[in-house]
Amino acid sequence: MGHGIITTPVPRAIGAANLAACGTGVYNTLKSDKAGPIENAAAKVDSGYNPAACHLFFCRGLQYEDNKSNTRVYKPGTVVPFHVDIIAHHTGYAVRLPVDLTAQRPIGKPLFNWPVYTNNSLGPPDWPKNETDFEVTIPDLGSQCTKGGACAIQWWWYAYNGQTYESCIDFTTA
Repeated sequence: MGHGIITTPVPRAIGAANLAACGTGVYNTLKSDKAGPIENAAAKVDSGYNPAACHLFFCRGLQYEDNKSNTRVYKPGTVVPFHVDIIAHHTGYAVRLPVDLTAQRPIGKPLFNWPVYTNNSLGPPDWPKNETDFEVTIPDLGSQCTKGGACAIQWWWYAYNGQTYESCIDFTTA
């Protein structure tokens, strides 16, 4: 099980707020397979799932309340190194972008777009390094991201086999 997750910086983690918002089935699935496709958790929705609070296809349904102490402070222009652990290659496309956590939508333009991501027809010697190791330059977002819980950088990958992977890094701008 498991296919891909950001490991650097440390992404949002699962916790009690996720259990309360998403229910036991989703919580147990996300906890047991941190890098698995969102669709696996969606298949385990139970009566404890609150769709208004648990947005599985946005930051994996992981809750800011469980990750407040992991919020980073970046100045615009800061270059942040990222590492993605790709456990199984499934060809698709991916994007990394700043997101508005309240509106659940992108802020501005993507920071990078991979029109072809993790091409499973390639072998390990040919895998592009920028699919797993890359940098993000924090854009100037004005006052939009000055408070915790307002913004995150989301890495989002959709594989053509119908699987979706996400990781979010909560941040504020100084």
